[in-house]
Amino acid sequence: MYKINILLLFLILLVANASGFEFSDNFEDNDISDWQPRCVPGNWSVSGGVVQGNTNSSPSLLVAEDAPFFEDGEVTVCAGAYHVVGICARLDENDSGIYAYVSPNDDVARIRLVEQGVQSTIFNSLYADFPSGVDYELTLTCAGSDVTLTIEVPSTKQTWVLNAIDPNPHAGAFGFHMGDEPAAYWDWIQVEAESTEAVDITWMITDDESMGNGDYALEPGETIYLDIELTNFSDLPLENAFAVLQSLNSELAVIQDYATYGDLSISESSYGSTSYMVLAPLVTPSDEVYDMRLTLMADGGYQEQILFQLPVGSGLQNDFENDQEDWTYGSLESNWINNWHLSFENNVTPDGQFSFKCGSSGSGNYGNLHFGHLTSPLVNLPIDATVNFWMWIEAQSMSGSGAFDGGIVQYGRCENWIDLTPVSGYSHEIVSSSTGPFEAGTQVFSGTYGWTQYQLLIPDSLAGPGQIRFVFGSDHTVRKEGWYIDDISTGSVTSVSETENIEVFTGSYLEVSENPFTNSVTFLYSLPVVEKTTLEIFDVRGRIVSSFELTGETEDSFKTLNWNGTDSAGSIIPPGIYLVRLSGIENTTIKLIKI
Repeated sequence: MYKINILLLFLILLVANASGFEFSDNFEDNDISDWQPRCVPGNWSVSGGVVQGNTNSSPSLLVAEDAPFFEDGEVTVCAGAYHVVGICARLDENDSGIYAYVSPNDDVARIRLVEQGVQSTIFNSLYADFPSGVDYELTLTCAGSDVTLTIEVPSTKQTWVLNAIDPNPHAGAFGFHMGDEPAAYWDWIQVEAESTEAVDITWMITDDESMGNGDYALEPGETIYLDIELTNFSDLPLENAFAVLQSLNSELAVIQDYATYGDLSISESSYGSTSYMVLAPLVTPSDEVYDMRLTLMADGGYQEQILFQLPVGSGLQNDFENDQEDWTYGSLESNWINNWHLSFENNVTPDGQFSFKCGSSGSGNYGNLHFGHLTSPLVNLPIDATVNFWMWIEAQSMSGSGAFDGGIVQYGRCENWIDLTPVSGYSHEIVSSSTGPFEAGTQVFSGTYGWTQYQLLIPDSLAGPGQIRFVFGSDHTVRKEGWYIDDISTGSVTSVSETENIEVFTGSYLEVSENPFTNSVTFLYSLPVVEKTTLEIFDVRGRIVSSFELTGETEDSFKTLNWNGTDSAGSIIPPGIYLVRLSGIENTTIKLIKI
């Protein structure tokens, strides 16, 4: 009998498409340990909140290590020098990219190329009477092949603009440039850019009993395995791909940081050759999230940095009296409005002041054609989790249970959302004549109700990191005061109200005959006497692939079930990682890999 370690898993999908990012550093901490010297040597230091550099060569570069690569974006620095001071961008791992600078000594500004660490082609030059001994604000803007250097001197109110063409735009790092310079300095840097991620990642965390408590929630002091699947959405195949995982916060330790992925053709997916290992800090707030960076490399100089967040801790407690900035809100689609905001008009917290409201300020009404969301930060929800919240609502409805406007609650994993139904159900249903964003028949909260607490059950298949989202929609006619949300907390199924007739399963067991498997697999299981349960198989997105009803017969007896590797529709499942478990029974969960 082939035995494996029984693992408890929680899963999350993270789609890492191209997205904007912002970066800034004013060096007030007098720390440049997270900046890296590149190209020719230079003497870099920081004091008094100012970075200083001197060198006898050019180009000497200092780039930001903890920021993602970008191709299109804008870098602005406040800097000064006697000879040469500037900016670099699009610097790849071969030290090739562009840099732009101003030289007050020579009264010239240039945009030029650096190739393999050596200065090269001058794209364009601008000759002017550049003043010495002043602060310059230099802005390098990259947009495809178009590159622009804007030179401003705030003290003299002078401005110059220099344009050039970059024949080889590509993603890379950004930072500072100096050349043949005895005393250059930089006071601050600001960046707004589009990250250029061409690879999606799907990641799965294994909460092993030997390393944690197996409740599907990564908690302080636990060590977890992190399996990351990459999907190549670029227009070129990736050969000999490998990746390095880093934590951007020293409190969260990456113990195993390297995995190979082999060759990835266009649109192909692959898991790494090994699992990454991450150790959570012993002490962390219950709603803390940590920034992670996966650097992917492949033959031909390909490099990409993928940023994501890893939450540590379990649960959510928020009365909106503090930590409101962790919640986000806005329109869900263009041409629809959003009225969500922090309000002190109406709340349920004892001696409290704030709640979130979907509606105008004060007691004002929400607008027509509204489709907006209020979204929680990323949190861990354990097995059997409940989400409890208070709400007050006044929305357009009709006699009976019909409604034109209303709100729903959703649970999501990085933009993959499912609707949740409260234990007591929704109060209304959107009618076909509504011109709002919800389809006819959608169950919603609507009508007029005072402060009431509701409870949501989170399916076990979705346990782990996720977000709660409140979505309100309205049509083009009558407007009401709106929807207030307050005092949100998480718990377990039995923590808010006692549940009667809960069955306690003991003596259960589950293992597989082959793992990894190729075509089919046999499950060996044992169930308590006469009890019934379901064997469920999930993919990494938490969706049920297949399920089988099982019945126990005699204590400690074993039965087998053969599975041919197909889903409920009879289609063969693709290679990947799957979760197999006996529904409702603790310690009977397996990570199953198909190759």
